[in-house]
Amino acid sequence: MVEHHSTVLVFIASGVEEMEAVTVCDILRRGGLNVIVAGESEIITASRGMKFLPDVTFEHIADDEEYLAIILPGGSRAADTFCNHPHVEKILRSHMKRNSIIGAMCASPSVFAAYDLLPQGTAMTCHPGVKHVIQPRYEYVDERIVINEQVITCQGAGCSIDFALTILSMLSGNEMSQQVAKDIVY
Repeated sequence: MVEHHSTVLVFIASGVEEMEAVTVCDILRRGGLNVIVAGESEIITASRGMKFLPDVTFEHIADDEEYLAIILPGGSRAADTFCNHPHVEKILRSHMKRNSIIGAMCASPSVFAAYDLLPQGTAMTCHPGVKHVIQPRYEYVDERIVINEQVITCQGAGCSIDFALTILSMLSGNEMSQQVAKDIVY
């Protein structure tokens, strides 16, 4: 049985941005973390046609499971699914209360607005093309990565490695993050 309190949960849904999903899973696993990939269905077709086989579906994630972090890669269709799925909302709410790290990439920071998860005025970033979704409730910051307490957001696929290394550093320390960066010649 997997010890979920030492595990990162990565959500994927149809239309997910491949580079973001693969990069975050790969970097975190290289850093020694257990990563569970949860999808809306048993097979996910990503934004560029790649197929993913998640470990579990959203419905099979127990409400009381504890994860170190919840990560939502972007892609506008995937973000729409995340913003309209009751299991995703329930898991995000419970992990916000537990102060787990919540990472959202590209269009997925829209979940914070969809579920009203953060105080008004919270600073975050997202893909510039969807900043209207988080504004005016939240403060859009035109930076590649924004960390606001337990929440980390990034603008898109081009930030994926830095985003994943930042999360790894938050969970496992700078030394581990630097070692993984060195190992991948980054």
